[in-house]
Amino acid sequence: MRWVSRQAMFCMVTLLAAAPPPSALAERAVLRVRLAGPVLEAPLPDAPFLVLLGEEQPQTLRELVNKLEKAAEDREISGAALIIDDPQMNLAQVEELTRALKSFRAKGKKVLCYIDYAGNLIYPLAAASDHITLAENSEVGILGLHAELTFYKGLLDKIGVEADMMHCGAYKSALEPFTRTEPSKELTENINWLLDGIYDRWIQLMADGRGTSPNEMKALVDRGGLTAKEALEAKLVDAVGSFEDFRKLVHKEFGKDVKIVKKYPREEGLDFEFDPSNPFAAFGQITKLMEKLFGGGEEADRPGIGLIYVEGPILVGKSEAGMFSGTTAGSTTVRAAFQKAAEDGNIKAVVVRVSSPGGSALASDIMWKAARSVALEKPLIVSMGGVAGSGGYYVSIPGDVVFAEESTITGSIGVVGGKLVWKGLMEDKLGITTTEFQRGKFADLFSMNRKWTEAERAHVFKWMNAVYEQFKGRVMESRGDRIKGNLEDLAGGRVYTGRQALERGLVDRIGGLSDALKLAAEKAGLKDYKVYVLPKEKGIEDVFKALFGEETEDEYEVSLPRMASRDPLLRLLAPLLEQLAPQQLRQMAGGLYNLVILNQEHVGCWMPFGALVR
Repeated sequence: MRWVSRQAMFCMVTLLAAAPPPSALAERAVLRVRLAGPVLEAPLPDAPFLVLLGEEQPQTLRELVNKLEKAAEDREISGAALIIDDPQMNLAQVEELTRALKSFRAKGKKVLCYIDYAGNLIYPLAAASDHITLAENSEVGILGLHAELTFYKGLLDKIGVEADMMHCGAYKSALEPFTRTEPSKELTENINWLLDGIYDRWIQLMADGRGTSPNEMKALVDRGGLTAKEALEAKLVDAVGSFEDFRKLVHKEFGKDVKIVKKYPREEGLDFEFDPSNPFAAFGQITKLMEKLFGGGEEADRPGIGLIYVEGPILVGKSEAGMFSGTTAGSTTVRAAFQKAAEDGNIKAVVVRVSSPGGSALASDIMWKAARSVALEKPLIVSMGGVAGSGGYYVSIPGDVVFAEESTITGSIGVVGGKLVWKGLMEDKLGITTTEFQRGKFADLFSMNRKWTEAERAHVFKWMNAVYEQFKGRVMESRGDRIKGNLEDLAGGRVYTGRQALERGLVDRIGGLSDALKLAAEKAGLKDYKVYVLPKEKGIEDVFKALFGEETEDEYEVSLPRMASRDPLLRLLAPLLEQLAPQQLRQMAGGLYNLVILNQEHVGCWMPFGALVR
């Protein structure tokens, strides 16, 4: 059997397990918002697989913000109980969620928060609440910001590998980890001005939330962490107690019989629990997904906003699951998404969410052209996430309006190139020798058996500089007189926070994804609209197509990459590595992607360092 009838499957699962309708909300209800695990940018491409495996899907930033915005306007929702349980977020995501919480409170609805432990990124979010309960025997661990860079030259020297690298732009130091044992003067300067900007924003978020001054908050940070008792005395929290104490507080504040709403917003026919012990539960869950996927009629033809995610390292080809987590942004996938947005008459405007440190120069330009073509036909708004630098900035510039959070890391207009020379390892260490034959003067230009001659370096640098000039040309073509000052003084690999970028005309406004969607709707003249995620989010039909060998319609790789990661050993090791060294693991993954690009294209546009700030 090579195919499954959509209609037959839908009828079968509907007959076996129909979902019961939701009950109406109580007169007074409290929204329960629990933050735990990774807060994603884009929905996971393999979400249906996770459901069938009985695993909970991680929440996306858009889902969380949308939940708070809808609840703020819902007269049946009186307030919110925010439970922060060690979420994995970046500061830009914290900024957007903080704004959503403030907007919720501005409607006269209280937010009560419970935290087991308040670390650097968790506490600013908790501070946006009306009341914070901290677990007993815990602490407020706001220690300040700490950045780490890892350098590999010492290791390469030991194993006999040489890095022959070049860069266009004095601050374009992406390959320094392979050529140095410590940062250059330019890289040190760049990191320090970034840290200054991010630190000031971090302090301001906490000070605003608790109604104190930045200087007072800095003094509390410099105490090196506060115990629960000290935090209470310093008015960083409002109560110290157990989760049961917090539950009692919620009922005291909102009423004994108040209804706690966990699933919100509620949709007709979609409100049921997945019970693995029930053999028909899977069919019910399939029914839910099928209805979401195949819901037709007016909803399918509703005017709306196209939402395209450019997340992860930018590579040529199709997007796919990331090396350890997340995804890559493939030029084929992203270009197809832009083409779909341009051709679909229901899509009246497009929002691009960019969360990428860059990558392939070729892939970045392919995406730029695709975005530019859409911008000539429809409103195109860009929202930058935690990082949108180098190739990530390249992809962002076609936007009519570019939003960034104050803590977004962006800029990095520059180019790097080079190769690794393995001869010392292969011959001296391993005893493996190579004999080469060639036709053509430059046939061995990228041979890994020797370094470049001076003439060859000049030849490659000329090529790199052409890419750099094209990058700057794209910036001027896209942003024109919005750039403040001489572009060369802003480029050269320099990296900025969102606030610093705004001051230099590299972005247009401070704000997040929600702001970008609202502006896109305004420019398109839409009041009631649907958001179409492009490429189309994976549905249960794609699960069966993959299982039965059928091809999918869009340009996302459905190769079940994460299904393979469900191997018991990998499931054990991956979380362990994430816990032991999450920052180092991500930096290592970024370095590996950079080497892949160098090996394939020899020229790249990515951030000058893996900014590990914690």
